[in-house]
Amino acid sequence: MRYNHIKRFLSAALLLAFTAPSGIAEYYNAMEPVSNSTVLSGDVKLTDKNERITLSLRDSDLKQVLRMFADKAGMNIVFHNSVKGKVTLDLVNMPINEAFDLVLQIGGLNYYTQNNTLVVIAKTSNDNAAFSKQEMMVFPVKYVSAAKIATFLNKNVFGMKKPGLSGVDAATVNSATNELIVFGMKSDAAIVEKVIAQLDREPLSKTFAVNHTTPAEMANMICEMLLPSRGSTAGGGGGGGGAPAYVPPTPGVGTAIGGAAGIMTGGAASSESESELKLGEGIVACSVSATGASTGSAAFDVQNLSVSYFPQRGTITLMGGSLEQLNMIEKFIKANDVKQPQAYLDVSIVELNEEGSKEFHNDWRLDSRNWVFSFSGSDTTVGRDSAPGRDPNQELFGNNAYISWQLSYLIENKKARVLANPKVLITNGQESVIDLTQDYVEKVTSEFLSSTSNGTGASGSVQRTYTIGKDKGIKVTLMPFISPDGYVTLNIKPEYATEAGQVTAKTYDPQTGASSDDLQATLLSRRNLDLKNVRIKDNETLAIGGLIQEEDTKTVQKVPVLGDLPVIGAAFRNVISKKTKSELVIMITPKIINDGEGSVADSL
Repeated sequence: MRYNHIKRFLSAALLLAFTAPSGIAEYYNAMEPVSNSTVLSGDVKLTDKNERITLSLRDSDLKQVLRMFADKAGMNIVFHNSVKGKVTLDLVNMPINEAFDLVLQIGGLNYYTQNNTLVVIAKTSNDNAAFSKQEMMVFPVKYVSAAKIATFLNKNVFGMKKPGLSGVDAATVNSATNELIVFGMKSDAAIVEKVIAQLDREPLSKTFAVNHTTPAEMANMICEMLLPSRGSTAGGGGGGGGAPAYVPPTPGVGTAIGGAAGIMTGGAASSESESELKLGEGIVACSVSATGASTGSAAFDVQNLSVSYFPQRGTITLMGGSLEQLNMIEKFIKANDVKQPQAYLDVSIVELNEEGSKEFHNDWRLDSRNWVFSFSGSDTTVGRDSAPGRDPNQELFGNNAYISWQLSYLIENKKARVLANPKVLITNGQESVIDLTQDYVEKVTSEFLSSTSNGTGASGSVQRTYTIGKDKGIKVTLMPFISPDGYVTLNIKPEYATEAGQVTAKTYDPQTGASSDDLQATLLSRRNLDLKNVRIKDNETLAIGGLIQEEDTKTVQKVPVLGDLPVIGAAFRNVISKKTKSELVIMITPKIINDGEGSVADSL
């Protein structure tokens, strides 16, 4: 009884030992990635039996060794005059076809089969073409350029001169039908079909909607920022190893996406004018292609990655490339196509003007029968009266002398306020301009017209040309950066210009001598600021002040000598004092707009 239990236990253990490894192996095999590779070698098949052989040779003649393989396979053998050399080998229990392949590769040889006869020839011999072009085989190509595949095969497959394959450029194309034509052996067909199956695939295509930026801006970011950072180089420089190159399109020229002959897989139509509206029009932003290849291999770039955008649809289309590239660009678009922050900006621009003056005037006159003496500030008169009936030789003060005196003291104050209170909506990174300027006459040019030869036209008439200025008033330029932490950083450039005065001059008619007062220039008083990186918290006010202009003037008019006397000299003086003061104050209050999800702050 006990013996039966032990026997059952041992049987279960043996069964587990044989079945468990198989299940574990299947599990790990399922975890391994599938290899997407193609073996680029010929099908060297000396015999169908493929028996195993053991062979040990030292400095043996190649012809004798190959004759021994032919005898083993029961085939005839013919050697080209280019076959020579010796071989040393030790083979143990190796399939005969594999051993035959190794000897051919070591000896630099190739072989061709004609019925039951082997023809052995050196790879470097020019007579390879005579033996290799045994059949013409046609292979259709759907999505890519057959010419590109032919170049790839001739360089990377047939150009390697491996045993079992044609040792010459065997591939060519029929461009009209996009077909690949191979002049070679039956063994070439298998490798050509593998290459076509690997490369002739429908190009990947994916379209993305752009919601918060323009398709042109997003496409340019992909081309300028993302694709060059993945190893591309601008232009067609000699990057080794087939590195992709960023190729910008020619402006105004439509560019097709893809490379299949006779198949349009995408394109951009050219536009004669940027102002034209053409629904569905697409524009190619850039493409990435291979610019070169390492030694011994040919570049294969029939499915270049192209980035195009459709302005009217608001979409970006990717054509070609790999699935990994498309996924990479999709992540880039999702990370950067976010709402740009906006803010409501309340701007108050106030100019405070204050002007005051004091005027002290003395006007008096001494008038006798024969003499007059008067003082009125700017005009002082002393002398005999030469009016009719008066004798200038009489005494200074005759009968009936009169004195009149007028005293005036005037104080004047003026206050004014100029206010502009624009309210604007600003977007992150976009320049905004508040322009409250007005036109004014900057200059006037007069031209006197003369009469024409037939008598028409009025002599002495004036034709005036007016030059108009456009920068009088207030202009504020803003460049905002709205940060996710509730601050607004601004570049502020306020410009304020007021009229300070005018310059006039007379223009004369050379024929008649008539004149015209013309405005030669209008002088402006400017107060400008250029502030960088001014940081303001949300809903707080920034006040910019201190832009003050002051002007003090004092004018004294007096009678010589008498006006300088103490005390009584005040009666012979006029004094005018003026004071002007103006101050510009700018107040800015930002209010950040929070309109839900999808903003920059949510993407961080």
